[in-house]
Amino acid sequence: MTIRPFLLLLISCFLLMTGYGLINILLPVRMLNDGVSLDSIGLVLSMLSVGFLVGAIYSRRLLQRVGHIRIFAMCGSLTSVAILLSGLYPDPLILGCMRIITGFCMACANATLDSWLSYSATEKNRGRILSINQMVLMSALFSGQFLLSVAPVDGMTLFVISGILFSLAITPIVISKQQGPQIEDSQAMSLMTILKLSPLGVVSCFYCGILYAGLLNMLPIFASDNGIKDLDLSIFMGAAISGAIILQFPIAYLSDHFDRRKIMLAMVSTIILFSLFIPLLITLGLFNLSLFSIAVITGMAACLYPMSMSETFDKVLKKQILTAMSSLLVIYALGSILGPYAASVVMKLFGSNALFIFIIITASTLLTFIIIRMKQRSALPFEEQENFIMQTPSGAVSELDPRTDYAEPAFEQSAEVEVAVSLATQNPAAAVNMVKALALRDPNNAANLAAALSTIEQINIGQLYGAITTAAPEMAVHIAQALTNASPEKVEELVDWITTTYPDQFTNIIVAIANSMPDNGIRVMELAAEHMSADHSGGLLEMTEQYMTDLSGSLDEMRPVDRSAAASEQTAAELYSRLSHVSPEYSAELALTVSEALPESSNVIAEAYLHNLIESENDQDCAADAVENIEHAVNDYLSQVVENIPEYAVDIASTIVDYVPDVASEMVELLQDSDSVDVHDLTVSIDDKPEQNVLKEQLLDAVQTQTDKFSNEQ
Repeated sequence: MTIRPFLLLLISCFLLMTGYGLINILLPVRMLNDGVSLDSIGLVLSMLSVGFLVGAIYSRRLLQRVGHIRIFAMCGSLTSVAILLSGLYPDPLILGCMRIITGFCMACANATLDSWLSYSATEKNRGRILSINQMVLMSALFSGQFLLSVAPVDGMTLFVISGILFSLAITPIVISKQQGPQIEDSQAMSLMTILKLSPLGVVSCFYCGILYAGLLNMLPIFASDNGIKDLDLSIFMGAAISGAIILQFPIAYLSDHFDRRKIMLAMVSTIILFSLFIPLLITLGLFNLSLFSIAVITGMAACLYPMSMSETFDKVLKKQILTAMSSLLVIYALGSILGPYAASVVMKLFGSNALFIFIIITASTLLTFIIIRMKQRSALPFEEQENFIMQTPSGAVSELDPRTDYAEPAFEQSAEVEVAVSLATQNPAAAVNMVKALALRDPNNAANLAAALSTIEQINIGQLYGAITTAAPEMAVHIAQALTNASPEKVEELVDWITTTYPDQFTNIIVAIANSMPDNGIRVMELAAEHMSADHSGGLLEMTEQYMTDLSGSLDEMRPVDRSAAASEQTAAELYSRLSHVSPEYSAELALTVSEALPESSNVIAEAYLHNLIESENDQDCAADAVENIEHAVNDYLSQVVENIPEYAVDIASTIVDYVPDVASEMVELLQDSDSVDVHDLTVSIDDKPEQNVLKEQLLDAVQTQTDKFSNEQ
C-alpha cells in the first residue's frame, strides 16, 4: 500500500541506477584494457564527483524553474548521450567531460525523484518511503554490476545497454499521472558554521567520500590486475555494494543503543583490519573470504555517511537539519573528488595492491581524529542521540528523512477543492454555501475545503469558519488549525470573529490556533485577550493555563538541542508580560498560572510580577496604602507558591525580598510554617547577598529553632 502510489517513480529509479551501476564498473575496466595510465583513470573517475557537486548545489533551482518531468527527461537523455559518446570516443579528455555530465545529471535526477516522493509522502510514511527508495537504489546498483558479463568490455554493446536503461528510465515518469510539486530552495549551512558545530561529523563525512568513492571506483582496477574478470568481477563488485546495503541494519542498531563515537571508532578500526588481509586473501586464492572482507570494508565505509549525518544532527536545531544536510552533501562530494584520484596515484606508484595501503593510511588518520575528539568532548547520553537513518549520498537533500521538520501542505488538491476555488473567485458567498453543503456530506473533508477557500482574497475567513463549523461542529478545532496554516495573514480576523461569536467556548480553539503558529503564538493569545469581553475575562486564565501546559508538553518531546534553544523561560515571561498588560487586574493570577504550568520559569515570572505590582502601586497618591498593598499582595503570592509549587518557593521568596526587603519576616514565617519547604535552602540561596543580613539573621534563628525542636523530640 505504501509503494503503490510511487510505483512508477520507483521503476524509473531502478532503471536509472541499474544503468548507472553498469557504467561505473564498465568505464574503469574499459580504460584499463585500452592502456590508459592509472592516474589518468583516477582523474577521469573523479570527474563524476565534480558534476555531482555542481548538480547537488543547483538541482533544486533547476527544478523550480523548469519542472520535475522536464528535468528528469533532460537528465536521462543527456546521460544516454554522454555514455554513448564515451563508448565511441574513449579519449581520457572526452571521458572526463562526459563523466562530469553524468555526475551532474545523476545528482539532478535523484533530487527530482526524492522531492517528488517527499511531496507525495505523509509524516507517518515518509521514513518507510525513504527506506524503500534507498533499497531500490542500492539493489539497482547491485544488479548493474552483473550486466558487465553480457558482452565484451572492448565493444559498444555495454555502453548501448547502459544508454538504453537511462532512456527507458524516462518513460515511467512521463506517463505518470502525478504532477511535479512546487518546491522551495534549500540553502546550505556555511561550511565553517557546520564545522564549528560538529567537527567530527564534518571530518567523518569528508573521509567517507575519500574512502567510499576511492574504493568503488578503483576496486575494478584492483580486481582486474589480480585476475578477477568477467562474472567473477561482477560478483566481487556486487559483494562490495551488498555490504553497503546489509551493514546499515546492524550499524543502525548499534548507533541507537551505544555511544556513537565508539561505534565509529570500531567501524574505522574494522576497515583498517580487513584491509590488511584483502591482498593476502586474493594471493592465496581464497575468493569467498575476499568477498566477505570487501563487503565488510565497503559497508563500513558507506555507513560513515549516515553516521556523520547523525553525529552532526545531534548539534543542530531541527529546522536546520535540511541546511546541514546540504552542507554535508557538498563535503562528501569534495572528499569523493579527492578519493579516486589519490588512490590511483598511490596504485600507479606502488602497484594495484597499494589501494588498500591507501585505505589503511586514510582510515588511520580518521581514527586518530575520532580519538582526539573523544578526549576533547564528552559524549551525549545515547538516549539523547539522533536516530540513525539509512542514507546514501545520492545528490539529494532528502525531505523524506523523518528527522527533518515536516511541512504539511496547507490543503490537498481534489475535484471539490478545484470547483470551490474556481467558484469563489466569481461568487464568494455561493462558494461558502457550496463548501458548507459538502461539509455536511463529508465532515472529515471540511478542514481541507476550508483551508482551500481561505486562500481566496474575497473570502471572509470568520464567516467561512462559522459556516463550516455549523455543518461540522465536531471539527471546529481542526478547521481553525487548517485555516491558520493556509492563511496565517488572516489570523487576526479569525481570532476576532471567534472570541466575539463564541465568547464562552473559545479556549480550545484559540490555543489550537496559537499552537499552529509557534513563532506568533503569543501574539494570537494577546489578540484573544484584547478581543475578550469583560463578562468572560475569567476564560483568560483557562486559556493561559492550557497554552502553557501545551508548551511544557512540547518541550518534553523536543530533542535536547532544540529544548536548549527554545528559551522557554523567555517565552513564558513574554506571554505573562503581554497578557498582564492587556488585563492588569489579573496580574497575580496570570503569574501563578504561568508559573504552575512551567515551574522552571517561576522565578522570572515572579520578577515580572513584582515589577508590575510595585509600578502600579507607586502610582497611587497614598504611599502608606501602596506599601501595605504590596506587602499584602506578595504574602498572598508566596502563599500560593508554597501551596502549588513548593520546590520553587525558596527562590521566589528570595526574589521577593530583593524587591520588598520589609517583608523578610513574613517570608520566613510562611516558609517555616510549610512542611514541604526546607528553610535551610533559603539560607543558602541568599548566602551571597550581603544586603539581606537582616533576613539572614532571622533565617538562622528559624533554622536553629527547628533544629532545637527536632532534638527535643528525639
